[in-house]
Amino acid sequence: MPTFTQRELENITASIFRSAGAPDDLAQQVADVLVDNHMAGHDSHGILRIPEYLNSIQDGEIVPTARPEILQETPNSALITGHWALGQATGLFATELATKKAKANGVAVVSVVQAAHTGRLAAFTDRAAREDVVMFMAIGTVDRPMTAPYGGAAAVLGTNPVAFSLPNPAGAPVTLDIATSAIAAGKVKVAKARHESLPPDVILDKHGNPSVNPQDFLDGGFLLPFGGHKGYALAVIAELLSGPLIGAEAYPGVTARSGIFIFALDAQLFRPKSEYATALAHRLGQITGVPPAPGFEKVLVPGEPEAHTRAQRTANGIPIPDDTWTAVCAAARGVGLELHP
Repeated sequence: MPTFTQRELENITASIFRSAGAPDDLAQQVADVLVDNHMAGHDSHGILRIPEYLNSIQDGEIVPTARPEILQETPNSALITGHWALGQATGLFATELATKKAKANGVAVVSVVQAAHTGRLAAFTDRAAREDVVMFMAIGTVDRPMTAPYGGAAAVLGTNPVAFSLPNPAGAPVTLDIATSAIAAGKVKVAKARHESLPPDVILDKHGNPSVNPQDFLDGGFLLPFGGHKGYALAVIAELLSGPLIGAEAYPGVTARSGIFIFALDAQLFRPKSEYATALAHRLGQITGVPPAPGFEKVLVPGEPEAHTRAQRTANGIPIPDDTWTAVCAAARGVGLELHP
């Protein structure tokens, strides 16, 4: 299993997307986001995705030279088209604009249509939180439907992720980032690459039978919503915010996708930063001060596991499963680039 530093993996990733036709700055943006996901421990949204993205470029579903564009805006809002650009570049453009508007005007709402796959949402909301902006982000169904509704026996929704990040002046942002499916599709692919079984009750095979074999999902199976009716309901809200509300279906494209919905607010909107910091630290201390249950070392808050992994991988590097690295090398050769671990 090869291991890379953050900079090494960024350079490799950027070189692949440059070879696939992306300008230097867009290739670097994609690399920054994908490798940041590895640093946070979410390998399901890292370089594992490169073969998928290169296939989408070849099929015309991603335009590597395209750039997002503002279609309409007010001081507090904007509608952006991604023009089917690389999704990470579109995600950065949209969330940076939302951050800027929130800092200038208190609150902002930004929507994106014609957006390619952006990957892990916390890669964007965390950046806003580090700029003292609270951010909520939701995406609906992209690519093929893969999640069944509660009580349904066929897929009609995506993984429909949602993310929230709040600034934490004393440490890493407090971040919730979840798929509303019981497991993210990328984590199924990671399990396959690691030759691991899935937890029970997260996927069904194409015949509707429960399975723990990742290949059964990849062969036409589908995901289940997390938490039964609760996860399903949250998935529907994400779908409606990023689809009908913003009019995603009214914009033509090579695939039928929902868009992106972003809400941002200045963390100093209601009280001075110092007061917010004091109150946040006090409340988080109360939460983490609860005695740990048997089998646990301590109580963590959302975002802490990622912060711990980031520190570990800064010190020790990013391990890449052999199957993932082999697939990335093969994809790189398809765009004329020979990689060596």
